[in-house]
Amino acid sequence: MDIRNVGSKSSVDRASDRSKRTEAKRDDAAPSVRRDEASISSASRDTAAAVEGLAERARRDDADREALVTAAMRKLMNGELDGADTLQGTAKRLLDGKFSTL
Repeated sequence: MDIRNVGSKSSVDRASDRSKRTEAKRDDAAPSVRRDEASISSASRDTAAAVEGLAERARRDDADREALVTAAMRKLMNGELDGADTLQGTAKRLLDGKFSTL
């Protein structure tokens, strides 16, 4: 761009500064729009369904939860949960319920 005429009241000719290379790159085509896509595996869908099932079960059991927690706290404070029978019974219930940390 020629800036010698900046202080003058006449217009600045910007077209003369464009090179032939710049003009050749101009394209009137609309830019392409990229679309985001995601795919969810069937294993992930199964996991999500299982988690939702557990959440629904927890919501249904909410009414009994306060009494259950109170009873568990009483047993814990009295030392009733420290025995080998309690630990073995808890482990069996976890295994029977297909509890998994994976």
